[in-house]
Amino acid sequence: MSARAAGRTQRFVVSAFGLAAVAAALLVVLVVVGGPTESRAESPTVDGAEIALAPIVAAWPQGYTVTGTKSEPLYVEHITSTRDGDLYSVTIDVVAQGDSPLGVQKSAVRLTSDGGIRWIDGCTKTAADCLDDPGLRGFLSQAALLGALERHVLTADATGVARTLHGHPVVCVTDAALHPDAPPVVEGLDPCFSISTGALLGHWSTPSAAFVGPTLAEGLVDRPR
Repeated sequence: MSARAAGRTQRFVVSAFGLAAVAAALLVVLVVVGGPTESRAESPTVDGAEIALAPIVAAWPQGYTVTGTKSEPLYVEHITSTRDGDLYSVTIDVVAQGDSPLGVQKSAVRLTSDGGIRWIDGCTKTAADCLDDPGLRGFLSQAALLGALERHVLTADATGVARTLHGHPVVCVTDAALHPDAPPVVEGLDPCFSISTGALLGHWSTPSAAFVGPTLAEGLVDRPR
């Protein structure tokens, strides 16, 4: 190879490395300044702060699997909650003291294209409510939240309250805002959704200023899929 050709090759290699360095620097700047949507949704927020729902909901995946327990004085509920697109399911395996099985409860709903809630399995309500349930609560409640947004019961500028449940960032929405036409059984018990996946992880009691009721215990697993 001639000296001139060698020089051109060397300049090309140096230029290529220079361009690569510039691209890497730009990538670092973009990650630090902008960051992925999911990271922003999971960023720490002061408990009790009011936060916008729209960016959190937009970052939720189309599927999740949540496992955990809920303890009662005489038995323990082993709970598995899942989402697969528009299908939401929960299985509750009840075990008494001494590891005696007491039964398994299975429930499932589907979120329709117009924001309605249709029961697929385990409905114990009226026939009309099983076809379109205006008061869906409990561990299937992400469907109710997304349905409320679809039907504009919750508006695009709706907000929630940031809290932390066993180390998991959640956003709590008032039951009254989510179910304006279906009075609650217990007043002041607000559903709280995982900021990471949108799964219902627990309920915040405004009168008690604590997580109570249908709330998963410490050690829960909240995994997107």
